[in-house]
Amino acid sequence: MRVLAIIGSPKSGGRSSVGARAVLEGAQAAGAEVGLVELAGADASDGEPDRVIDAVDGADGIVFAAPVYRARAAHSLKTFLDGLPRGMWGETTAPLQGKACALVLTGASWHHFLALDDLRGVLAGFFAAQVLSPGLYLPNDAFVDRERLTAASADLAAAHGAALVDLARAVRESKALAALRPLA
Repeated sequence: MRVLAIIGSPKSGGRSSVGARAVLEGAQAAGAEVGLVELAGADASDGEPDRVIDAVDGADGIVFAAPVYRARAAHSLKTFLDGLPRGMWGETTAPLQGKACALVLTGASWHHFLALDDLRGVLAGFFAAQVLSPGLYLPNDAFVDRERLTAASADLAAAHGAALVDLARAVRESKALAALRPLA
């Protein structure tokens, strides 16, 4: 079982990375091998996007993490998803189809937690991924400082990681879930 976190923040090492790492800790404690990719600074000229797509294809579960700006996940995550094949209209791969996904969004206040719904809808409908609900939203008060979550937030993130591993196992074992295709 492999769980990969994709951090769609404009800068690496931020609060979204902290939140994703806490989810990965929970996944690892549940028996998963984990990895993390920061999209910040990725260079299209050196093939980095293709390597990330290959890593997504090889994972059983994916954690998507990003800060929220103006009620939407950061542009770097959207740009990555825009370039991700979904097995439609001549595309030969669909790396997210039938994969378990978890969401971690960070923001300054609770005002933007509904951004989880937009991202969940894109992943479920457009890519036919199975998305762990309700998602994890971490505002400023979920952090002790820029590098540490509060104990309660860290426990919640770890629970999301363990739940993602359970969901990934269930999805991997289900022929019916694997057969679902993206909406046109």
